[in-house]
Amino acid sequence: MPPTTFSELSHSDQLHVLDGLTRAALPIHYGIPATAELELQQYEDNAVWRVTPVGSETSYVARLSIRDGRPADQQRSEMAWLESLAASGGVAVPGPVTTSSGDHVVPVTVPGHDQPATLALLHWVPGTAEPPYQQPGVAAQMGAATAHLHRNAATVDIPAFDRPTWDYETILLKGAALTDPDATVNLGDHGRETLRAVADRVTQALATDPSEHTRIHGDLHRENMIALPNGGVGVIDFDDCGWGSPILDIATVLSSIHRIAHTTPGAYEKFTRDFLDGYAGIFPLPDDLDDLLEPYLLLRDTFVLNFVTGALANASVAEWGHERIAGILANMDAYLAGQPYPGRIR
Repeated sequence: MPPTTFSELSHSDQLHVLDGLTRAALPIHYGIPATAELELQQYEDNAVWRVTPVGSETSYVARLSIRDGRPADQQRSEMAWLESLAASGGVAVPGPVTTSSGDHVVPVTVPGHDQPATLALLHWVPGTAEPPYQQPGVAAQMGAATAHLHRNAATVDIPAFDRPTWDYETILLKGAALTDPDATVNLGDHGRETLRAVADRVTQALATDPSEHTRIHGDLHRENMIALPNGGVGVIDFDDCGWGSPILDIATVLSSIHRIAHTTPGAYEKFTRDFLDGYAGIFPLPDDLDDLLEPYLLLRDTFVLNFVTGALANASVAEWGHERIAGILANMDAYLAGQPYPGRIR
């Protein structure tokens, strides 16, 4: 009987393997005992744990990238930006922890797995994920945190920043939902037709976008923002950071809030005003924000489709993925029929 490949293991068995590999690597590369408590945060693209050594009040984040992970050099660029942001002090971020040899990324061999895996360790950002957006001042703090990322990107050079480019061509025309065989099947015939029609419209809107690409977070939804214990908002999960328009980050925040705020009259509109005011207090808003927000909202949802349609084999993603695909496609169909896209500022 041939050996079982990693992908053939159950979700829980995969986690058991990854937990063991992480525990083995921590003492060798970071001096953290294998007896440390590992509290699982997620296992979708990456396996992510909160790591707390026994008897310590200091926690870390261990991220083991095993699916479509960025190459090690790209992860080092991510860590370089995090170091720059942490040094600036403008916004709380998970600063990287170097290994005993001075590196930021550890190669890990996963038995039966045909993709390279890498481990990175970061400092834990204390607080609560998904800041309470309706509480006074929180929307402005979320805007300020976003602006601090973009101000750093505009004012601090990081040589050889090797990260993906997030534009309409990469996300729409070359994204998994329309190019990966498994993902296209999960999207379905109607979904592919809808997404191609959206791609035609968004391409027309963004092909002449004059905005300069800069460093962006790339996945700045509300759950990647942290309400800090002493006030303010931090930002986590830079795994998708890259080159792109700051409007994509802004659209990502607004889209994620619209999903939970749209049923309360006026809640989204108030959040948006306060968020943008908070942003503008730190860094100028993009000149073309009003004109290009809607196509970037569509680009954000296409980014989500690319991930979900390509990751439905993961049990965690499958729990919510089908419903998310259906919801996005329904919004896109309504947009193609002439309705404003959800999150657009009227």
